[in-house]
Amino acid sequence: MSGNEAFELVSGTGWSRGLSNMLRSGLARWFKTKTWWIHCLIWGGMAAIIVTLGRVSPTIVELLMISFIFTGLFPAVGVVIIMQDTIVGEKREGTASWVLSKPLSRLAFVLSKVIANSIGVLVTMIIVPFSISYTIISIVHKSLLPPLGFIGAMGVIFISHYFFLSLTLMLGTFFNNRGPVIGIPLAILFLQQNILGFLPSLRYFLPWNLVVPIGNTNPLVLSLTMGIPAQSDHLILLLVVALESMVFTLIGLWRFNREEF
Repeated sequence: MSGNEAFELVSGTGWSRGLSNMLRSGLARWFKTKTWWIHCLIWGGMAAIIVTLGRVSPTIVELLMISFIFTGLFPAVGVVIIMQDTIVGEKREGTASWVLSKPLSRLAFVLSKVIANSIGVLVTMIIVPFSISYTIISIVHKSLLPPLGFIGAMGVIFISHYFFLSLTLMLGTFFNNRGPVIGIPLAILFLQQNILGFLPSLRYFLPWNLVVPIGNTNPLVLSLTMGIPAQSDHLILLLVVALESMVFTLIGLWRFNREEF
């Protein structure tokens, strides 16, 4: 049967049954189609344009701030758009019930979506644009910025994006219409600043200050890039956002496992 991959027997039992097959399929949708280079072109091009236009900034801190605001905030819109159809689309089109009629566990179905899309987002929306920003900024200011700081900043940006990835996925397991699945995460994304103005205590629950300044408080990504010790508030926020994202994922797994098809 190995001559035809479509009929190749895949081992696996329990919750992981079918995970490898679904994961290969999910990754193929990203990296064996034009999807990956389109996203690289969009977000890498945006990073290049923003950093190039901002090169007149008098300080490297201002240039980095501009770069992080655009490359760390707006790609989250792309994350929500991608994820809003991941579960809802499969349910509405009937493909979820068809696939689950095969040797595939429901947990493996959802986890394959999480892992494949997380890798796709990490590569095309974070690693590629951040590498472009790092290169241009280093050339413009004729100084090699600490690469470990940029790597740490990429990790923080990924956690920020994963917050919206997991939130959108979770909502997709509760709703059968795309409206609330895409509307709620985008509302949170764009209204964070207003929400924090009314309820400042939510600064420890929303990922805004990971990538965008609040008042005179610089974002965590800037501290990492400049080699400045992170504030305790930043570390608490990073931990809380990471935990919230894991909770969203677990709730999504729990809810989809009880979905009726």
